[in-house]
Amino acid sequence: MNSSSVMLYRISSIVCFAVLLHRAAGAQSADPPSYQATHQVSGAIHTWGSPQMGDLLRRYEDGFHKVQPSVKFLDDLKSTVTAVAGVYTGRADIGLLGREIWPIEVQAFESVEGHAPLVLEVATGSFDVPKSTFALMIFVPKSNPIASLSTQQLEHIFGNLETPPEGKPMWTWGDVGLKGAWATRPIHLYGFNVDNDKSQIFSRLIFKKDERWNCGLREISNGLGPSGADAGDLIVQAVAEDPDGIGISNVHYATPDVKALAISTRNNGAPIAPTRESVAANSYPLTRAVYMVLNSDSIHPPSAAMIEFLRFVLSRQGQEAVRQEGNYLPLTADVAARQLRELAALPK
Repeated sequence: MNSSSVMLYRISSIVCFAVLLHRAAGAQSADPPSYQATHQVSGAIHTWGSPQMGDLLRRYEDGFHKVQPSVKFLDDLKSTVTAVAGVYTGRADIGLLGREIWPIEVQAFESVEGHAPLVLEVATGSFDVPKSTFALMIFVPKSNPIASLSTQQLEHIFGNLETPPEGKPMWTWGDVGLKGAWATRPIHLYGFNVDNDKSQIFSRLIFKKDERWNCGLREISNGLGPSGADAGDLIVQAVAEDPDGIGISNVHYATPDVKALAISTRNNGAPIAPTRESVAANSYPLTRAVYMVLNSDSIHPPSAAMIEFLRFVLSRQGQEAVRQEGNYLPLTADVAARQLRELAALPK
């Protein structure tokens, strides 16, 4: 493995580990502590990034302005892809990232700044709202008798395991435990284009190391034009029409002809159904989150206004803003507390 591959693998491992920590720490749903201002601050905060998170950001800002009226906000929300670049080019203080950070974005930041960005979870992704970082769900036709799969089985189904250390790839429904006539029926795979953010986070959560997608995956993209069909909808339609199909999508697109499977983790715990409650608690394994990105070294320390604002975002009042916005879901107390510890450790 050359030095470039080692760096990319290290970055991908860091990102995946952070996301898995997000899952493991989310069993509680109590509210985080209330915001208490350490002192009055002033100044301007420039934010670049996700327009889909614009309403949530304004709610954060309006709530903060009531307790810190001397802080001014300047928002430029053109696209999530500008979030990280805005920070490492010095044009933004905060990058509003409406999905998980990509390894190539971490690598770009490191190449400019010499260190990784600080990436803070600020809300849980939605349960079923398109363009609001919804949880991923695994669908099969209603006629398929299977009720659940483990994350390890998902790896063996959707991954390209050429020389798997833990067994062979799962090509048939018999390989995942179905009997009788189902045992020899092939598994047909449907999912988002592999460059899509949904496929990227699925691969980080489910695959190992440099593992790639199963070459049998039928990649589905959004239809062309403003009125083009949504890929999530097309995936569910394809699964509904294929008795041997399995696909990655979201319950927003579900029809009576398909069902979403419960998912268990590699430790063989009880399968967890994809419900609003399990996603809100971060116990469902394919739950997602949204983030704020900032520079955090001693040369570019966050301003006092930024620190206070981020403390507010992670507070009870900030997470109440998430609840009121309605698309995203509030952080659990455990996740919010971990982010606050990250803030407290920053250079002063």
